[in-house]
Amino acid sequence: MKHKRKNGIYYTPPALAEYLAEPLVSYCDQTILDPAYGEGSLLLAAEKIYKVKKLGSSIHLHGCDTKPVNGLLQHLSEANLFKVDFFDYPVDRKFQTILMNPPYVRHHIQDEKKINKYRSSHKDLNILNNSSDLWALFLVKAVSHLQKDGNIGAILPWAFLQADYAQPLRKWLAESFGLIEVVALSDKYFEEADERVVVVWLKHFGRVNTTINIAATNNIQSPLKFSQISLTQWLADRVSYTSGISPEEILAQYELEYGFTKFSKHADVKIGVVTGAVDHFVLTREQARMYGIPAQRLIPIITSSDEFPEYLIDGKKNLKLLVSLKEKDHLKFRKFIRLGIEEEYNLRTHSIIREPWYAVKVGKVPDAFFHYRISKIPYLLPNHYEVQCTNAFHRVYFKSLTPTERKWIYVSMLSLPAQLSVELFSKTYGRGILKIEPKSLKNTIIFKGVDVRINRIYKKVVKLLSEDKKEEAMAHATEYICEELSISKILIESSNSLIKSLRKLRRSNELN
Repeated sequence: MKHKRKNGIYYTPPALAEYLAEPLVSYCDQTILDPAYGEGSLLLAAEKIYKVKKLGSSIHLHGCDTKPVNGLLQHLSEANLFKVDFFDYPVDRKFQTILMNPPYVRHHIQDEKKINKYRSSHKDLNILNNSSDLWALFLVKAVSHLQKDGNIGAILPWAFLQADYAQPLRKWLAESFGLIEVVALSDKYFEEADERVVVVWLKHFGRVNTTINIAATNNIQSPLKFSQISLTQWLADRVSYTSGISPEEILAQYELEYGFTKFSKHADVKIGVVTGAVDHFVLTREQARMYGIPAQRLIPIITSSDEFPEYLIDGKKNLKLLVSLKEKDHLKFRKFIRLGIEEEYNLRTHSIIREPWYAVKVGKVPDAFFHYRISKIPYLLPNHYEVQCTNAFHRVYFKSLTPTERKWIYVSMLSLPAQLSVELFSKTYGRGILKIEPKSLKNTIIFKGVDVRINRIYKKVVKLLSEDKKEEAMAHATEYICEELSISKILIESSNSLIKSLRKLRRSNELN
């Protein structure tokens, strides 16, 4: 069954609704609100649980929605069901429990006038920036409807744990609730939604926070094993969690005891070349000849991760070419420019901010490249042939390092400590893809050595990468780094356990 309607609103499957409501429906004469009740799944689940538990007396169910479907709620009092925008719902109406599956509307398609109106009416919304999706605003508004010691149960997108705009929200919630519990779900409960979801229980509104628990499960029938995480973990860019292992302590040990340092200490990170229209500006050699564009206006460019191994073997000879025109080239390459106008490439966002639109800003040649999105084992690719890359990758510029020091960084980036930190600092998106922002790469820990014996393992690792044997390359890099630095077996085992857990979780959440 599909549980979806327009505007980012997905109807909650009954089983998931009961899973969310069950821990919070626990006493008599309870007042419950669903601020976006839709078909009424959450309210019906609360009512069912109340009757099963035989709590006696009555349960008072309330709902708010702009476009409700009341067919299953006809037995409820109409006075309790408001057909109104939740942000216009009277804030003086307070409840003991709020159950919610708020709309997942992206910030860039929201009505800006409405959002500004919401912010002016509800000051707490100002903890969120303008890139916040609608679910976050709903959650903040919902808190204003709680009675003292009240609770919220919410089905939220994965962004709650990893979006930049969610970080101040998590901080605010930790200051507002005595107990927070989160369950990351691996199963796909909303058939047409790209978002994975987390179930969040916010308990004891108005108390000092004492506990933040987090768990992951393949399905809601499986027993839960919560792990308590620190406030530091909760307030990180991305909330990471594993059973009984502290990621902060592990990374700190590598830095304090073994001399690992942040990648940002040794290199600058920039996004790749932004064309705004790759199909137009990145050509094959045959296409370049057809348009009469000479070699002086063409730059070999990496556009796909599949090109990494081949680049290590054959260099730039099989790469596509970036068209790099000058301002005065409009008379020389009319056919190419006219085609871009006909296809309206000149009207795209990145083209509009360039002057002229056809002159792509290329920038300096980087020393290396690094993956931006990848499913497993990202690595540094040395740029021996002075090519460029699209913004599907990061460009790396080293800070006054010797060739030997660079090789240490290349190898250590493939080792377990660095791969673990990349996994921890990066974000996860659909199909189990790791999204590595520049900030994530800068925070990755690496080791900069000076011993020239690194040359042997460097050559071996590069050969394996050229054969696309990344797992073997990582194994050799890890073995070498751990032996050279005499890293303790306990730390290695803890790191292995942590990275396996993180990768298993990420890959188990692939969206088919």
